[in-house]
Amino acid sequence: MNKIINYLKSISLFLIIFLIYLLLISLISYFEILNSNIISIINYIMILLLFFILGLKAANLEGRKGYLNGFLVSLVLVILFILITLISDKINFSKLVYFLTLIVSSVTGGIIGVGRKK
Repeated sequence: MNKIINYLKSISLFLIIFLIYLLLISLISYFEILNSNIISIINYIMILLLFFILGLKAANLEGRKGYLNGFLVSLVLVILFILITLISDKINFSKLVYFLTLIVSSVTGGIIGVGRKK
């Protein structure tokens, strides 16, 4: 039960930061401060960074098997993202690669999180 609570803490932290980020990027897009291509690149980098932090946080809370912790928490969110994508659009190869890079980023954060704790 404690493991599930740790995963929920990590995911809730991710969602809070993600919602704040979406608010900020929406304001930037609304006021046309940056070009849409630049916003797309920033979105990709920031979401990779958020997934990395998600894996790092999950590994720190659990304390061992960081790669598995990072994989599990990212898998939950990626499945949620895939479901949202299926509702609004079709999944193609580039989107699958995108989701896979998110998982790899979180697993990397989990590995570093456990290695840093030792």
